[in-house]
Amino acid sequence: MKASSHLFKIVCAFALWLLGPEHLALAQDYGSRLGVRRGGEVSFEPQGSGVLFDALDPAMKRWYIPQELYSEYSWRQWEYSNYARNLYQRYVDTALEGDYFYDLFGNFVTKGWLILLNEQSQPLQQGNRLFKDARFRNWFSGLVIASDAKGQYHYAITMGDAIRTTLTPMTFSKPSFDGVQFDLATDKYMLTFLYSRASSAGGLVTPDDGLNRTNNTLLMGGRTTVQVGDFTTLGFNFVNAHQSNTLTDGFSGNPLSGELTVDQKVEPISWIEVLLSDDSPGDNEGGAAFFPAGSDITITYLDGTEERGKEVGFEPVVEGGFPREGFISADGNEQIKLRYDFNSADFLLSAAQDKTQIRKVEFDLVLGNDYKVQITSDRQTDRSGAPVFLLVTQARNNVKDNTNIKVVSFEYGLPTATHIYGFTVEFADVMGFDVYGEFDNSRVYRKYPYPSTDQGNTDHSTSSGIAGKSSANAWMINLSKREYPWFLFGEAFTMDRDYASTTYLTEGDGKMDYTSGYFENGENSSITERFLWEFVEDNDDQDRIPDWGRNDALSTDRAVFPGWDENNDFVPDFNQNDNTRRTNLVPDYEEPFLRQNVDRPEFLYGIDANNNAWIDRFENDNEPDFPYKRDHRGFNVYGGAYVIPQVRITFGHLRDEKISTDHRNYATYGLLNIDLEHQTWGRLRILEVVKSIKDDIADNLLQWDNRSGIRSDRNIEVVDPMLGRDTFFNSLYIGHEYSPRSNLTFKNSLKHDLWHQRMDAAERATFGLDSNEFFFGIINKLEYFYELGRVRLMPRWKSEYRRSTYDLFSQQDRDELTEIFGTIVRLPFLARTTLTMGIEYVLFKDLDAKINNFQSFITAGQLTNTSDYQGYELKTQVGLKFDARDFEDPGVKTKTILEAFITVYAGLGE
Repeated sequence: MKASSHLFKIVCAFALWLLGPEHLALAQDYGSRLGVRRGGEVSFEPQGSGVLFDALDPAMKRWYIPQELYSEYSWRQWEYSNYARNLYQRYVDTALEGDYFYDLFGNFVTKGWLILLNEQSQPLQQGNRLFKDARFRNWFSGLVIASDAKGQYHYAITMGDAIRTTLTPMTFSKPSFDGVQFDLATDKYMLTFLYSRASSAGGLVTPDDGLNRTNNTLLMGGRTTVQVGDFTTLGFNFVNAHQSNTLTDGFSGNPLSGELTVDQKVEPISWIEVLLSDDSPGDNEGGAAFFPAGSDITITYLDGTEERGKEVGFEPVVEGGFPREGFISADGNEQIKLRYDFNSADFLLSAAQDKTQIRKVEFDLVLGNDYKVQITSDRQTDRSGAPVFLLVTQARNNVKDNTNIKVVSFEYGLPTATHIYGFTVEFADVMGFDVYGEFDNSRVYRKYPYPSTDQGNTDHSTSSGIAGKSSANAWMINLSKREYPWFLFGEAFTMDRDYASTTYLTEGDGKMDYTSGYFENGENSSITERFLWEFVEDNDDQDRIPDWGRNDALSTDRAVFPGWDENNDFVPDFNQNDNTRRTNLVPDYEEPFLRQNVDRPEFLYGIDANNNAWIDRFENDNEPDFPYKRDHRGFNVYGGAYVIPQVRITFGHLRDEKISTDHRNYATYGLLNIDLEHQTWGRLRILEVVKSIKDDIADNLLQWDNRSGIRSDRNIEVVDPMLGRDTFFNSLYIGHEYSPRSNLTFKNSLKHDLWHQRMDAAERATFGLDSNEFFFGIINKLEYFYELGRVRLMPRWKSEYRRSTYDLFSQQDRDELTEIFGTIVRLPFLARTTLTMGIEYVLFKDLDAKINNFQSFITAGQLTNTSDYQGYELKTQVGLKFDARDFEDPGVKTKTILEAFITVYAGLGE
């Protein structure tokens, strides 16, 4: 026993000698809680649980504290608590400073909060997780940016719910992109990469457990540019949106072609229906010509077996159409339906295998004339299960004599991806020329669904387009040169009508709703489409809200007025005193006292290249904001010279053709621009446009109507009056402003648009046109400002005459004269109060319909007080307006309008 005790003492003494005297003074061992030093850095990577020798106490009483805290707390968990001297302190939330986070390699990242997370794991149920903490919205207002730079190298990672992003105008342009944008820039190279879970991007905040989904629509895109030499820049771009199923293997199949959702792999297709119709139903002739004898279906099974319908006696049930010699036609609104039923006796008794074993279905249809082909099935439906037809192809041009008979071959499948790739070339100042060129190729992938117990199966037949045309192209080239006094500009373009920049979105359960009509007939069927996502938005007014409603921007912009907001206050310039708080539905050019300085939009002038009576820069439509319209090709070239710096002459020729029809817009034109200013006789502006036009392309618009009494949505459809079918067009604008004295101003303007029809009377009658369609208007204004002591007098006069056979919103004859005389008097008194009074007399003459003539007398008074109150500048106004309108027609009573008001505005001052 003594020997054992002696040996124990020797071991202990030896251990103390090894540690050295400096270690004897250590109070405790912190383990890895203070990090592990490697070189000059301290690492906090996970170490796992260790063993502290201080905590090796072989006592039997219960252990209630972590062993790493033993040196600090020892056995004190049962200690008597008396707070007389040491006051009690409340518990502190352990998550007050957030949680601990570690990176992929186990390195400690930070103690804080997870702001944003998007990760995908495959194969895994609900393998795509998206999380946005409420702090993303509250702390960072929906935008976080990580960036770094050194020397010429710069990069930034931008994550937000509304990023304004553009790659090229033909591939990707969104005012509010919800996703991630990675940008890299050097002196020679630039790179951008985009990512978003488009089907459910999360917005500003997600639930606490995130948005976890198996079925997703993912968006990836990018662009890189390379500077070659001193004047050349090459660019490469791609955008891809595809359906993703996280149950599939991460490295199986082609992810860019997309994958069928879980729901689409559950049941087989029971029937397919092909719809043939007239691509130009308005002419009621030369519609789709279907030749049954040469048409067939080819079915391929999972084991590779292939059989043709005619060989086994499986043919479609044909409905509709008009029987002709050798073919069936669908003219006008008539339709031909070809129904292939895989549950029918013909298929069940003759087919080699049943419908669950079908891997691919191909159609070979012999068609002629002006056909349009659409297709649907029992798996291509809306949310209620109703079948939805999607566009397959259309005939080129409006052929009516069957000279275009061909075999149209295509596979059936459900849309799984939309893909665009292309390149750009830019030359800067090469022999004085600047050149920009872009080419892009677009395709929509489809896959045939069949049931499978293995959701990870990606062996589905993939197709796009039709045989011989699996994709659609778009290209443009712009060339310009300026060498004073000469200038030159040329542009050429082609945009296939099938050029696609839209994708369908999947729901979380894998169901797809195809009711969004973008692919149905090549045109948008509705402004708001919940199940569509656009690469290029319709945003004609270039604000932060797209003009149409899509899944990522369902709140449609209901105030779209391109070019009518020159002061950038998001209010149309023709109705400045209208807003959501104080509604005013009377346009300023018709409102008393305001109409002196605001003229009707019909008096605006500019270039109208598509001949629809609207200046191009004010146009709004319901199409993506491509540089050129789809289904169009052509060129435009013009050149000219400056006679003097204030006088410019331009001559040019334009050819624009609609690819799918025989319609075209040909124009040869000349322009004269004069802008002269002299201190003696004022400023003179003249625009003269002369064009020879042959234009039968309808360019309908969706325009803001200032006259509308509806507050919520004042964009209405405006139909192209088609005034330029075969026309000589002349437009003249003259504007003159003259101030002989600083307080006296004359303003005069004249506008005359003449459309002289070169068609004969019978042809004009077909289109409802007169020999001359025109707009003629003159505006004269005078305004004088005079101060008499503290009183300010502003007498003024405005005369407006217009005679026309059409205006911007109608084709109504007008011959009207309006004379307005008025005076405004302002009298400041006391310290912060102003009294304003106004009188206006209006004489209106309808020179065609005498019964509309009237005279109006308006008087108004307003008291304005400006005060500082609790840090705000208050403007209080009390006023009264009286308007008495007396009509010449004795059957119409005098109309009297009385308006009284009191308003208080609070602002921060000017």
